[in-house]
Amino acid sequence: MSLKKESHLYAFRFAKCPHCHHGNMFLYKNPYALAHMSDMPESCPVCGRSFFPEPGFYWGAMYMSYGLTVFSSIFNVLLIGLIFGFEIEPLIIGNTVLLILLFPLFFRYARVLWLQLNTPFSREAFREAEEKEEKEEK
Repeated sequence: MSLKKESHLYAFRFAKCPHCHHGNMFLYKNPYALAHMSDMPESCPVCGRSFFPEPGFYWGAMYMSYGLTVFSSIFNVLLIGLIFGFEIEPLIIGNTVLLILLFPLFFRYARVLWLQLNTPFSREAFREAEEKEEKEEK
C-alpha cells in the first residue's frame, strides 16, 4: 500500500511540511545522526511556512514524546514479558535498551506530530508544490 502525498500519514511518516506535504522538516534524513538530530530549517524550503511559529513552540512536543515513550514502554514490557517471563531484571534492562535505541525516533516524530497538530494543511500550497516539482522534472 503506497501512501498518497496528500495524506497526513504521508507527511508524518516522511517528516514533510504539514502545510504543503513536500518540504523536509529536518536538514538530515537520518534521525540517528545524533549531532544533527534536531537540526531543522527555519521554514519550509518549498512553501515558506515557518517551522518555528513562536518561541518555545516545541515544548509541547515533549508531551507527544512522553506519550510515545509510555505507549512504547507498555508494548516493550508486554513483549519482553511474554518472551523472557515477567521477571523484573529482563523487563527493566530490555525496556531501557529499547527506549535508548528508539529515542531519536521519538524525538523527531514528536516534533513532526506537534507541528502537524498545529499547522493546517493547504491544498493550494500542495498544488503549487506539485506544479513546481513537475516543472523541475521537465
